[in-house]
Amino acid sequence: MGRWKRHGVIIVQYLDDHDPPHVHVYEDGKRPAKFDLEAWEAMDTHLSARALKALEVLREEGVFD
Repeated sequence: MGRWKRHGVIIVQYLDDHDPPHVHVYEDGKRPAKFDLEAWEAMDTHLSARALKALEVLREEGVFD
């Protein structure tokens, strides 16, 4: 499991989770959103600009490589 916090957003990746490769995005006590790492898009809902920025920062850091 990987767990990161950027811009007040918590992002969790479970290693044995189902395909496609994705993370769970937790923001402001809302139900977690799933974000597809291959397509680089939300899977089941819209994400806020803050959540998208947090994901972009992690990508720039090489976390998802």
